[in-house]
Amino acid sequence: MKTNNILFRMAARCEAAGRPNNEDNYQLDDNLSDNSWGFTTDAEVSLGKKGALLVVCDGMGGMNAGEVASDIAVKTIKEWFTTEKLTDAAIAAPCKYIASAIVAADAAIKAHSKTNPDTEGMGSTIVLAWLLGQKVYVGWCGDSRCYRFNPALGLERLSHDHSYVQELVDAGKLTEELAFDHPNNNIITRSLGDPRGAAQPDTKEFDLYNQDIILLCSDGLCGTLRDNEIAELIKQHQTSMQECRDALWDADEAAGWTDNTTIALAQIISGGKDANAAIQTASSNNEISTSKAKLIAANKRLKLILSGVVVIILLCAIVATVYKYKAQITSLFDKEEPTIEQVEGTDVQEEQAEQVADEGACDSDNNSETKKPSTTHTDNDTPKAPKPDQTPKFGNDAEGKTVVTEGTTDVQIVNQPQAQE
Repeated sequence: MKTNNILFRMAARCEAAGRPNNEDNYQLDDNLSDNSWGFTTDAEVSLGKKGALLVVCDGMGGMNAGEVASDIAVKTIKEWFTTEKLTDAAIAAPCKYIASAIVAADAAIKAHSKTNPDTEGMGSTIVLAWLLGQKVYVGWCGDSRCYRFNPALGLERLSHDHSYVQELVDAGKLTEELAFDHPNNNIITRSLGDPRGAAQPDTKEFDLYNQDIILLCSDGLCGTLRDNEIAELIKQHQTSMQECRDALWDADEAAGWTDNTTIALAQIISGGKDANAAIQTASSNNEISTSKAKLIAANKRLKLILSGVVVIILLCAIVATVYKYKAQITSLFDKEEPTIEQVEGTDVQEEQAEQVADEGACDSDNNSETKKPSTTHTDNDTPKAPKPDQTPKFGNDAEGKTVVTEGTTDVQIVNQPQAQE
């Protein structure tokens, strides 16, 4: 049952090439809906509801063992992509399903190694592409690659090598050009059968465009031909996938291949998206992204300027405050310590003041004893205190009364007769 108008064609080849024994394996199926695995080279096929599949595996582990590992991986993927297992749930989450299938292939290789000691340590890389709807879903583990070539877009890698040299490139320690000839470019960091743990595949999805050519290959091809050479060969042979395959194969051999080589191709003839429209959209998005980046940069500059202004204002405020209280601050630091003469003079003045105070206190006590009269006053006549310059005079009148004369005022004090018993 057709669900879209995607029309495509395929081609593939896998041989020992530069080695005496072939440890590579592959599988292509142009219709996952009918359970009949296979394809016809360059036949134009409509994409079915459950899509089409391309798988390439590069075995490792020496004679026989590597071949066994890659064969187990391909067979496991075929088991996972039968019509019965491709349920609606699987189709609804293709990347998740691909990852699960690759992890299952890893487990199958390890299980075989446990029961067959002669294959201990074997492993394999894997890369697969699932054409489904108007997208291609890619999964991989290791350094076998998936490319996409389009006349409007050029050549791009859809996978990203799990290798030591690729990590150097990602870290900026090595250029892509130097990576190609690096002596350790055959060291991979992830693979199926790795005893250090379960496989860790990566997956991605991409839109399918008209005239897309999806290329899967082992490092027997991409380790011999550079990306620009691969791009040029595909560009010159777009009318037939068989011709394209053969051109790549011949160029690989002419370059002095030293490894097994596998090439798998699928070309989208029609029914895909418009690559030119995608370029325009990408260009617009880039312009928007650039504008946003410029706006963000401008905002950062503005914030820096405002921060600088605030700092300057604070500094000015501090300087103004210091200037305002300059006299007080200067007096605190410039105040002179008293000299020895000033200290001695102060002590003399304090001694004199204490002496005068002592003399005054004694005079006050003597005067109070001399001037205090021992007298009796009448109820309504309160005598005034004698002034300092008036000295009371005592005398007796004719009747025997004592008379005290103060200035011009006479005060009579009557001597009371003692009571008779």
